[in-house]
Amino acid sequence: MPAGIDIVVPVLNEASSIDEFHARVEGLGLADSLIFVDNGSTDGTLERLAAYPHARVIRHTANLGYGASVRDGIAAGSGEWIVIIDADLEYPPEAIPELLTALERSPVVYGSRFLGPGPQDMPRTRYVGNVLLSGVYNLLFGQRTTDVYTGIKGLRRDAIDIGVLRMTGFEHGAEIALLIALSGLRIDEIPVRFSRRRGGRSKMRHAPELLKLLFYLVSYWWRGRILGRPCFPRPVAAEQRRGDRIR
Repeated sequence: MPAGIDIVVPVLNEASSIDEFHARVEGLGLADSLIFVDNGSTDGTLERLAAYPHARVIRHTANLGYGASVRDGIAAGSGEWIVIIDADLEYPPEAIPELLTALERSPVVYGSRFLGPGPQDMPRTRYVGNVLLSGVYNLLFGQRTTDVYTGIKGLRRDAIDIGVLRMTGFEHGAEIALLIALSGLRIDEIPVRFSRRRGGRSKMRHAPELLKLLFYLVSYWWRGRILGRPCFPRPVAAEQRRGDRIR
């Protein structure tokens, strides 16, 4: 195992699931690794986070977007290995140890909902959208992933230049997948069991986000592979990040 592990958890109005999520991570002996990034919650999530004695919490006073939360969480840590996971329990925290084991052999590992028995509880439109998105990514960038837009992934901190990431919304998933491919890395995968969220509300509008992600993948490919221009011309300046560290 590495010198340190950071488990980055973007949260927005997850009061219905956050206590169970924390308890399950604590049961794995990994509570000290948690870095929660609260993205302007208004339902009491932040108050629940304050009750966890070992977790690190970053507060966004407004909704800056999923990608901004991931970036700020990564920047707040120093562990050699990074895990990114949603707090809505659609992805089981119990998959984290297997993800960490896989990181011993591969610099980037995604948890795939489409390996093993597959996502039996996933709405059909989401299923088709995710398969389409993964297929386009594989075709354009020479990958073999089955679930490019998964909500649980792990990477070694030195695997890619994280500082160049700049997308603030859900398109962050396309951006980081592109950076992985352009860094000459291949995404490894482990199977994870998907469960539809039991409480709260999804923050993603799936159809518009699918179209947006497809646009970004194709435009990145066109810019980098066809026009030969850099896809990441400049890093994100530190002053652009507005997260407030609570502890």
